[in-house]
Amino acid sequence: MLAGQPGDAQSVPSAAIPAPAGSRAAGEGAPAQASPVSGYLPPGEALDVASLIGPSPTQGSGTQAGDIATFRATRALQGGARWALATRDAVYGPEAMLQDFSCAVGVQLTPANSPVLDRMLTRVGVDAAGAASRSKKVFKRPRPFVDNEGPICVAKDPSLVRSYSYPSGHSTYSWTVGLVLADAAPDRITQILGRARAYGESRVVCGVHYESDVQAGRIAASAVFLALQAQPEFERDLAMARSQLAALRNTGGPAPDAQQCRVEDEAAAHSVW
Repeated sequence: MLAGQPGDAQSVPSAAIPAPAGSRAAGEGAPAQASPVSGYLPPGEALDVASLIGPSPTQGSGTQAGDIATFRATRALQGGARWALATRDAVYGPEAMLQDFSCAVGVQLTPANSPVLDRMLTRVGVDAAGAASRSKKVFKRPRPFVDNEGPICVAKDPSLVRSYSYPSGHSTYSWTVGLVLADAAPDRITQILGRARAYGESRVVCGVHYESDVQAGRIAASAVFLALQAQPEFERDLAMARSQLAALRNTGGPAPDAQQCRVEDEAAAHSVW
């Protein structure tokens, strides 16, 4: 799904179950199949992320001025390789995350060869989206393109315009995924978290989030991950995912696309602000 839909609006991305093998990814013309999925965190133990991240920057503040300046400066990236990566990163869901982090992990990840990770990232997506969406409803910060002129890397559809910006749902999800994968493959922690950072910056490049939205998403994600570590079911699945990933890497799993890896490495090496 694209930016402004489940992950970055007020609904939960867990309904986006990976499409069957051979079909097009959600957001590319084929709708995802809806299915009820629960997260790992008990529904009655919702994280108070809004109190943790604090209010969004106020009008006239230095942070808000910096956010606007960064939005305007990154409009110049339209049409380049970094813009193309941001557009690719706008596709949301567990299957997209497996693809997005394949280069960082060092092996091509798919739902077929990493079913435990696929299931985990689906459920983690529920927890991350719940934390972000509750905070969005508290602060109700408009997205940058609503108040500032400039192109964005996805369609300005009504649902995106109506949805809120702070914190970034994509950033919350991707940083949580990064922490999960770094735990599962600690020898690749630099590459994985570098990719997670660049993924969050893609939301700024795309023009659908301010820099401070992305930073708040990382804080929210850190809280989500710590809460997940207290859940026995999550820890059990993480141990299984760690073993499955090690086996895939040790048996010479398929290599990620080299050109795509170069693009992602370049993004991780050079921040957009």
